[in-house]
Amino acid sequence: MRRVTSVRIEDELWRKAKALAALEGTTVSALLEEMLTALVRGAEKAASLEQPRDRVVEELKAIRARGGSPLIIAYPGKTAVELVKEGRGD
Repeated sequence: MRRVTSVRIEDELWRKAKALAALEGTTVSALLEEMLTALVRGAEKAASLEQPRDRVVEELKAIRARGGSPLIIAYPGKTAVELVKEGRGD
């Protein structure tokens, strides 16, 4: 089922959207639907990624609470500062 609705859009934005739609050979409605679809899918994807991230953060906190070092630079003979200065810290 498709909904028919109305939205309030600033005149300048509407003009730019119409021009963009014309350049792309489509309609403002199609552009809006495409953008809303991307927005919703992106939000759904982001929500699905939050739980594992939160779990990892909790695990790192637990390691720290037990006196461990949850994040260790594993590069023989170099400190994190030295690696960053050499450009290998990214």
